[in-house]
Amino acid sequence: MKATFKMEPFPHVLLENFYTKIEMDVVMEEKVKLDPHLLPPEYSGTARHPQTGQPMKYNSGLFLTDAMPNSEMVSLARGHIYNELVDQIDCPWWVSQWRKNNCQSWMLSRYADGQYYNAHVDLSQFTMLVWFYREPKPFTGGDLIFPDYDNYTIPCDNNCGIIFYGPLRHEVPPVKGNGRYTLTMFTSCQNPSLVITK
Repeated sequence: MKATFKMEPFPHVLLENFYTKIEMDVVMEEKVKLDPHLLPPEYSGTARHPQTGQPMKYNSGLFLTDAMPNSEMVSLARGHIYNELVDQIDCPWWVSQWRKNNCQSWMLSRYADGQYYNAHVDLSQFTMLVWFYREPKPFTGGDLIFPDYDNYTIPCDNNCGIIFYGPLRHEVPPVKGNGRYTLTMFTSCQNPSLVITK
């Protein structure tokens, strides 16, 4: 995995080649098994419009933390997000914040034709997104956009992703085609007494 820390337009980490080729085979196989169990927004957790209470997203998802606690895509991801990640980040204050996070929840999402996620914020301190799909890319659109930062856009590239602060507004415009999958990790510090400071 390659991790690149960026300060502009806000602190974030870009991820490339997140899984190895062998790991990607495992991830895609697990995705096939989970596909029939992904749920609509009202059952899979969603940001809601502050005035109407309506879901901000139109996609399918499943919280793996509860539904599949032994998920291989999650355990493989965990193997990359600690030492392998921070060894590549030359920003001590960011690494310190990252290390303080000791509570995670993981979600698998699927975007089909016409599906989207309107601009919203997450309740996490950090959000990590990793995208994957079968090659050749079976869709267009579906990039990640930060509307408060001049529509700063991260392309939805296979086996790539981003780590950013959850309270930053972000959105996914409508997808044209099918097969856009995202592994999301929401992370925060729930119990400061358990933080590892080394």
